[in-house]
Amino acid sequence: MKQTAKAAIAEAFKQIIKTRSIDKITVKGICEHCDLNRQTFYNHFNDIFDIFKFVFYGEITKEIAQNRTFDTWSGGFLATMNYLKRNSKMILHVYYSSYRSEANTFFINISNRLLDDVVEECIVKLKVELKDNDRRFIVNFYRHVFNGLMMEWVNEGMEEEPELILRKLLVMITGSIPRSVAAFAEEGKMG
Repeated sequence: MKQTAKAAIAEAFKQIIKTRSIDKITVKGICEHCDLNRQTFYNHFNDIFDIFKFVFYGEITKEIAQNRTFDTWSGGFLATMNYLKRNSKMILHVYYSSYRSEANTFFINISNRLLDDVVEECIVKLKVELKDNDRRFIVNFYRHVFNGLMMEWVNEGMEEEPELILRKLLVMITGSIPRSVAAFAEEGKMG
């Protein structure tokens, strides 16, 4: 029953956020929509943004789970962009809300985890060692690139097709992650 209630709350949230900003969604409104009481809501979620994180992370993880390697990261990027476009009303209702900075932090954490896997794979494939601060620098650099592209695209209304953005991105960075790892590893040997 608990899982069913949690799923009902998440589904109610997804339906409501299509029509209004996350700032205008209330626990009471969600509970009325799915015919559950407030205590049931709080048994599963801390607040409204907690539902967004649950829905987004659960769905985006399914989209990109198989694309967390160097060879498949572009599939993960494309899957993420397509998810954002399919769910544009939800994304825009969060993007233009008071939760924007929380959403940004949430996206940063997801990107860091994914890019960390990609950089780790490059380190293993190249059989090099990398200082922790160099590794963080590489992950942060590419996270800024990817998140910056996505946020600018969201801000511009998600008009451009995700496939076109990916093609442009690939022109810019093909081969750059392994080169960055190799260069930082070589520099680390010297100093």
